[in-house]
Amino acid sequence: KQWYQRRVRVLGLLCIVQFASSITLVAINKEQQAEILNKSWVSATNHSRNEIQKAFNCCGFDQNVTDTLIPPQNCSELACCKNLYKTEETQCYLNETVGPAPDKNVTSTGCHPCSHQVTEQFSYAAKVSGAVGLFFSFTELIGIILAIQYRNTKDPSRAYTFPGHGGFTK
Repeated sequence: KQWYQRRVRVLGLLCIVQFASSITLVAINKEQQAEILNKSWVSATNHSRNEIQKAFNCCGFDQNVTDTLIPPQNCSELACCKNLYKTEETQCYLNETVGPAPDKNVTSTGCHPCSHQVTEQFSYAAKVSGAVGLFFSFTELIGIILAIQYRNTKDPSRAYTFPGHGGFTK
């Protein structure tokens, strides 16, 4: 009986942790997302930043404060900057004064900052992960409740093994 109680306690604790983390993912707002992503960009390696820039075809993080601290690298190799014949990375920045070209990631004067695309992806992933986590935490909670409710139920197909239930009398 003692092992059963420990197992239920551990499962209950895991269910609470999963529920709390799922609620956190679902409830995260745009400002918190921006702060998390900004800190992640600053702490990321140059290789990781370059891979993100290639994947999203963007240059730098916010083309503002963060890029002043950590200047972007290899933007001139990106498709959004190649046709501009720029020699410095900051010359690939988006210039809002000129209208956008037909491709949403390319303007006639530069690349979008990565913060926009990364924030959209992060927001979607957080919502989906949170929803899946909530689903499974409720499923675990139902399992725990049913396990507690039916823990002492005897198996009717094995009634002969219990004395006093019409079983063997030897």
